[in-house]
Amino acid sequence: MLLGALGVAVVALVVVLVLQFATGGADAPENPVPAAFEIHDSGTEILATREADSRPLNKSELFGEDAKQIDSESQGITFELQSSSLSEDCASVVWGDDVRTALSEADCTQAARAGYTSDKYVGAVVMFNLRDQEAGQAVATALQPPKGEQAQPGGFIAVPTPEEDPFSSLGAGYSAAEATVSGHYLTVTWVQSIDSDDPSQRESLVSPIIALNSFRDPLYNRVVQLENLQEAQQQNSAPAA
Repeated sequence: MLLGALGVAVVALVVVLVLQFATGGADAPENPVPAAFEIHDSGTEILATREADSRPLNKSELFGEDAKQIDSESQGITFELQSSSLSEDCASVVWGDDVRTALSEADCTQAARAGYTSDKYVGAVVMFNLRDQEAGQAVATALQPPKGEQAQPGGFIAVPTPEEDPFSSLGAGYSAAEATVSGHYLTVTWVQSIDSDDPSQRESLVSPIIALNSFRDPLYNRVVQLENLQEAQQQNSAPAA
């Protein structure tokens, strides 16, 4: 009987290991947060307010041909777009009351979310359209995971398609995120190695974060357009010689 019970236990263990291997590792907790998080300001003053940059984000701008594949030669990483959405319901792409409150107070009108994968990494990126630069800083601060194992996070961006591999493992391993304030836009980039399953096993994720930050390229196009518009207005308003 003991040998029979031992045999059943061994079979059960093998089944569990096979399932974990087949699905790419352990699933993330229900509300995952990154193990590492940083906040940066791009210094894009011309986009400081939505009043100065009133044109809403659009799908062709964010998810056109250039966004379907992010090929970073400098980092040696190619990301493929797996899922995308553009919503006026900013609360739907995050979890946590603190973050939802911060988005409401920041007058968030749009949230663009994308899920990317490469041969080694899984990544999520969200771009929020907020009132102004100060609002972007406030939301970025609300996303900051608390220090200490017992502290409860106030929320974070939600995992895109959490029921699908490899996105179901995002947050189960060691992951890192970066929040970048670009005027009245806030972009959150979150990456993890596909085979990582232990949040305590630190690794450098600088390269995939740099690569996935190319999602912000449409904002640079807006900067150029606004600069050209301002220059044209100044030339038209200049007194004739």
